[in-house]
Amino acid sequence: MGKVEIGKMEKLKRHLDKFLLLYIGISMVVGLSIGAPFFKQIETVKPFLKSFNLIIIVMMIYPMMVGLNFGELVNIPKMWKQFLFGIIIGLVYAPLFMALLVKIIPMNPYLSFGLILVFSVPCTSMAIAATGLSKGNTELATILVTIQFILALVVSPLWMSIFGSAYKIPFPIFIIIKTLIIIVAIPMLVGYATKETIKLKAGKSGMSKARSALPVISFLALFTMIFLIFMEQGHLIIMQWQSVLITFIPLLIYYSVTVVLLTLLDLAFKVKYRDHMAIVFGGIGKNEGTAMAIALAGGIGLAAIPAAIAPVIQVPILATYLKMHWKIAARFSKRSPHLVNEYELHEVEEMELETEES
Repeated sequence: MGKVEIGKMEKLKRHLDKFLLLYIGISMVVGLSIGAPFFKQIETVKPFLKSFNLIIIVMMIYPMMVGLNFGELVNIPKMWKQFLFGIIIGLVYAPLFMALLVKIIPMNPYLSFGLILVFSVPCTSMAIAATGLSKGNTELATILVTIQFILALVVSPLWMSIFGSAYKIPFPIFIIIKTLIIIVAIPMLVGYATKETIKLKAGKSGMSKARSALPVISFLALFTMIFLIFMEQGHLIIMQWQSVLITFIPLLIYYSVTVVLLTLLDLAFKVKYRDHMAIVFGGIGKNEGTAMAIALAGGIGLAAIPAAIAPVIQVPILATYLKMHWKIAARFSKRSPHLVNEYELHEVEEMELETEES
């Protein structure tokens, strides 16, 4: 019976992953269809929704934290160049490039601020899974994800303070720091405790079961959060639908340009293929849930809209890059022939590991 349940959960996870964009779209449409006509009624329950939103955000982020391996942090010295480059891409280049794009493409200041907010938060832990599927350096990806979440407690409020002032948007910095502690620091500690408890009581088989169940919780919380944002902001979205549509333009430019730029730079500087994939997924993919929580905690719900729609652009572009990983690996191996053997060796190790597990 247990095995059947595990199979169902894994099947559900793959289904949600496969139809991610469809469910995001449904969440938007349903939220909008309720929020637009009933915005007066929704206003009366805003205090309740504020607390409920925070609970949903924690449910989205906590499962991601269970998968983090803090033991990998001891390996930073041996790959400090790749690590530093990935951190700069994720926490410095990303917000500055988006700030440039919204300067060029004028739009509602709250939406502009929301776009910068999306790229000021850490990357998603899904980056580790994507790196693994592309046969990239999961060790480096884990380090990038973990450190970005830790640094976000300082870096994100700093960027928000700078750009909040620039756009004349009142941004309560202490509320944001408190929110980050609730949605990042606490889930990180609880996630670590959960992981160690599972390993202690159920071993590797227990962690395998958790890896099937936990992503489902994150997916369902994501859809719920997007629904709530579009419901709460439905009236404003309808009134400013043109501005909302314009936000897709800087998102498309950012992801497209950054993927190409990183590929060319890593080829030019002879970065190994495996490290390159970790840098791409660990530097480009963003944890939109964190951005949503910060915007809502700051009382500027319209700024949460870019975070809600970002996956519509992010997911297809990074998924396409993942599917092309063989061609990308071939490009890197042509530049440095010795990388072919390293890549093939990693492939053999992966297949041997899968054989042992089965």
